[in-house]
Amino acid sequence: MKYNKIILAFLIMLTLTTMGCRKLYELNQPKDKEIEYSVVKHLAGEWWVVYRFDDGTGKIGDWYGVGYTELITCNTSRNTADSLWVMDLGNFWDYSVKATATPDNHAFSGKDVINTKVTDKNKCQITNGKVIMDGATSPYGVKTDSIYFEIQFEDDDDKHVFQCSGYRKTGFIEDDH
Repeated sequence: MKYNKIILAFLIMLTLTTMGCRKLYELNQPKDKEIEYSVVKHLAGEWWVVYRFDDGTGKIGDWYGVGYTELITCNTSRNTADSLWVMDLGNFWDYSVKATATPDNHAFSGKDVINTKVTDKNKCQITNGKVIMDGATSPYGVKTDSIYFEIQFEDDDDKHVFQCSGYRKTGFIEDDH
């Protein structure tokens, strides 16, 4: 009986010590900073896109044969609702432009926007930019968002209006190009 009381007292002290240490540990942990979403969160993302244009006969196709390339859209450093970066990372035309965004309509455009990726700062036009939520199905069969816009580059001698369309990256290797 004497040993039972000693063991019981030991277990109670051990429990209280453990609970006190845990509480002390929790108090000394840094508080997680709440993550804020970008104000253009529905427009921002990583995309697989293809650029097509009219060959002059009314047929629209990927006449350069580039296929799907990566595209990035993201908020500016000021994180304002009226601006959106559109960048192809050198995969097609090597451009990075700041477009005008209207997140409520999931739309974006840009008139005479400066391509910051080239030394002579050529301008381009972006029209009919739109992100359609759940508007695409990836090659692997995953429902994802779609993107579409038309872009024309000042330094394109042929003055093509490229129709850029594609889908948001899903993270599945099977959907990568």
